Amino acid sequence: MSKATLHSIDSAFLLEMDPDGRLNLASCLQCGRCSSGCTMRLETDILPHQLNRMVALGLTEQMLSSKAIWACVSCHTCVSRCPMKVDTPTLIDRLRQKAKAAPKEMDRVRIFNEAFLASVRRFGRVWEFGLMAAYKTRARDFFSDLGKLPAMLRKGKLSLLPPPKGARKAVATIFNRTIGKRRAAK
Repeated sequence: MSKATLHSIDSAFLLEMDPDGRLNLASCLQCGRCSSGCTMRLETDILPHQLNRMVALGLTEQMLSSKAIWACVSCHTCVSRCPMKVDTPTLIDRLRQKAKAAPKEMDRVRIFNEAFLASVRRFGRVWEFGLMAAYKTRARDFFSDLGKLPAMLRKGKLSLLPPPKGARKAVATIFNRTIGKRRAAK
């Protein structure tokens, strides 16, 4: 995160992201417990506690162009560790929605994230071959990894067939409930 001179708190953006106060964003103590437990802390450019502060400061562009909003796996470890129960994963979902409407600097990350979630929703778990086919098609990047395909198939890293039915219905129900809650909140 770049150093910036603080001129004022941007309560307008804070209210936009947490209009009813349910996410407890204004309650963040900046203790860092969320960030220390984050499963993706080594893969991201902005840590959860930094993201919460950036909302208060109105650093919208930095957040929307960050890797952090697409790297989050929504495991809710941050919420379980937070003494103030700040709901960072829901904030990240809202930032993702806002980023989809913004210019696409992180387009490939966004495409991968959407393809991943679609695969989990459809099959109850990720189907790697289908995920990569969907990603490559949407990103229009057909040949960059083509040389790796035979070795991955030979080593069993990619299955040509989707996974057995397993928990498809249960996972689909979770997705439908989550989407229903999002629509009701809007």
